[in-house]
Amino acid sequence: MQIKFLRTFFTVTFSVAVAFTALLAVSLIGLPIAGAVEPVPSAKPRIDATLTSRETAAATEAPKATPAPAIAKHFLWEVKSPSTTAYLFGTIHVGKAAFYPLPAAIEAAADTAAKLVVEADITRTDELEGVPAMIGYTPPDNLAQHIPKSLVERLKRQLARFKVPEAAALSMKPFVVGGLLAISEFSRLGYDMAYGVDSYLIGKAKEDGKQILELESQRAQLALMAQMPPELQEAFLDNAVAGLEAGSTAEQVTGMVNAWQTGDTALMEEVAMAVNKNMRQTAKLDEVLLYGRHPGMLAKIEGYLATRELHFIAVGSLHLVGPRGLLAGLKSKGFVVIQK
Repeated sequence: MQIKFLRTFFTVTFSVAVAFTALLAVSLIGLPIAGAVEPVPSAKPRIDATLTSRETAAATEAPKATPAPAIAKHFLWEVKSPSTTAYLFGTIHVGKAAFYPLPAAIEAAADTAAKLVVEADITRTDELEGVPAMIGYTPPDNLAQHIPKSLVERLKRQLARFKVPEAAALSMKPFVVGGLLAISEFSRLGYDMAYGVDSYLIGKAKEDGKQILELESQRAQLALMAQMPPELQEAFLDNAVAGLEAGSTAEQVTGMVNAWQTGDTALMEEVAMAVNKNMRQTAKLDEVLLYGRHPGMLAKIEGYLATRELHFIAVGSLHLVGPRGLLAGLKSKGFVVIQK
């Protein structure tokens, strides 16, 4: 197993755990995926971080970003309690070299903080024991014995498209293969897992000697995914295949990057809803992969806000938005939340 492949990516309902398991699958299969080697150096020179017209055109009929507000905003919020201030930053788990350094306001907030908080520290390798059994089948069992034949055939067409070895992919469980397909599509569009925002922030914190805290852990997230009922795992994979067939995965990544770069929470929600349209069991999947995790996250954030230390909290952007998002949750608890 090649630990260097354990890096991250994002999609609408995917957690860092899916990134972790999918990239572990990549290492086991031996598929060469762009950027699955080392995290982005924090000293990378900044280029214009906005999407070029060529990059935007790569996604068919991608959702358009709403007009930029008069005052530029970022996917960054200042959260104030009686004793301290924290910064809450929405991340995306893939990126490009052009994203770094991050905008000055974000870099300054991260530099000011005493501690970095992430969903899960993707650089840790001490939680790998037993993982292969959680993400794969024991031969002669394989994925084809657990999903409909029609889905197997559709999946095989996508595996061939991305040159993923069929036998190796079918040795993995549905949620891992779904993540693996997303990795392949994002790589095709020019996004690189090594340039994920989480990885960049962790690299910066390590260079500065800052403590890195976790809202969850890789293993806890993996267990959450692995324990999904068979029908939800099948739906997860079916949705991943359907997204590729319809071209909506490409639309999604472009739309979400646009929303993230412009600090547009409404667009972020719009893209998520558009992708979920006509997909299977999205309400149940969102409950497991998104909303069901928020009470635990909020409890930890409240704990940080009860101290006198300044924390920079980085979490996937979709966790922040909407009536059940972390921003709404913090406001309901009486904290002052201001977009920067």
